[in-house]
Amino acid sequence: MTWQSFFLDHWPYKLGAVFIVFLLWLDLTAGERQSQEVVTRLVIDVQDSAWVLLEAPDAVATTFQGRNRDLLALIGDEPEVRIGIPRVTGPVMRVALDPGQVAYDREMGVRATLVVPTSVELQLERLAERRVPVVPDLVTVPAMGFTVMRPLLVEPDSVTVRGGASQVEAIRQVVTRRVSLEDLQHAVMRDVPLEVAAGVRGIEIDPPSVLVTVPVDSLVVRQVRLPIRAAGAAAGRVRVQPDSVDVVVRGAAAAVRRQLDSISWATVQVEAVPSGPSLAPVTVELTTGGFVSASPRPEEVTVRPNGS
Repeated sequence: MTWQSFFLDHWPYKLGAVFIVFLLWLDLTAGERQSQEVVTRLVIDVQDSAWVLLEAPDAVATTFQGRNRDLLALIGDEPEVRIGIPRVTGPVMRVALDPGQVAYDREMGVRATLVVPTSVELQLERLAERRVPVVPDLVTVPAMGFTVMRPLLVEPDSVTVRGGASQVEAIRQVVTRRVSLEDLQHAVMRDVPLEVAAGVRGIEIDPPSVLVTVPVDSLVVRQVRLPIRAAGAAAGRVRVQPDSVDVVVRGAAAAVRRQLDSISWATVQVEAVPSGPSLAPVTVELTTGGFVSASPRPEEVTVRPNGS
């Protein structure tokens, strides 16, 4: 008989026998008393409202004594050490730890005997707060024939940040969580959480989210005939040919309507009287921001001295 056949012949029965031996071993050792080190969560509760906690260990190690079965159950119970700080005496404090501070199910038949380390150092800072603006971080893609009008509307447009004085002083603005919106054909509103820069800890934002409105409008093209007005130092001593131009206005529908209601003429800037006919660019002054463009046709006209 080879060693392969020894292990492979009737292997289900042999595996079952090994499992039974393992169960018997567990039953025999479950009642033995042993010591077990368990990672224990450390919770620091700063009750002094003038201070905030900047840095402290997240966990310590607690040694428990008890029967094996109880120690195994304790690991799933997640014991913790909770320390209250009713009064802060300075920016650096050392707090003693002892087994009596460990919170766990004391009916489990185990006992905490040691906490390592026996003390921890806390870094604290005086509480400060300030009002900072909110910057929306939205990626917006309008559908064909539409445009997103900026700036986006944020309500409220500023929030209060609270935390350690040095951390708060370094915060100049708060950014929303990034949101992507595509194929937009109408205005969209989203309640978006706020975030501070990576690495900044212990900062509270009030309120924690803002309402962002993305204005969307259809794109339109309109044409209007406008008279040309000469401006500048020599405006009264020249004449312009032609005296009017077509202006093509493109942009968001509502903004184009407002623009057409507000513009009355195109302008040619003339600072000196030319000796003869010369070309000068035509400009159209827009008053409604970046949602509209206006293109005069032609882009240049002829400027002549009066009487020529």
